[in-house]
Amino acid sequence: MKFELKRVDVWSATKISFFLNGFLGLIFGLFYALILAMVGSIIEPISGGEIESLGALTGAFGIFFAIILAIFSAVTGGITVAILAWIYNIFARWIGGIEMDLAGGKIEPLSSVEREEGLSRYE
Repeated sequence: MKFELKRVDVWSATKISFFLNGFLGLIFGLFYALILAMVGSIIEPISGGEIESLGALTGAFGIFFAIILAIFSAVTGGITVAILAWIYNIFARWIGGIEMDLAGGKIEPLSSVEREEGLSRYE
């Protein structure tokens, strides 16, 4: 069966992108926080004790950085996807959308008795 993707709902694509980018930004931010804490704890003994609690300070900065990175990723990713979905809708109207070939078996409609009883063939 051939289908054509003629339109992308901008708001739904933006919502999904916002949350996915925020989650990934938080994961990467926590990774960077861990690296900063390790670097701070390595530099502290090398400095000869001149800089006290550098490991804790870099760890706290890393957590702050993780939150900022998650917010920044969510906002920029959401805006980018919103713009791209809007542009796709314009071009799909002019030149046509993406054509897809989907494979699968034929789905038979439910009978009126099955519909009334709320049955499904896929449970």
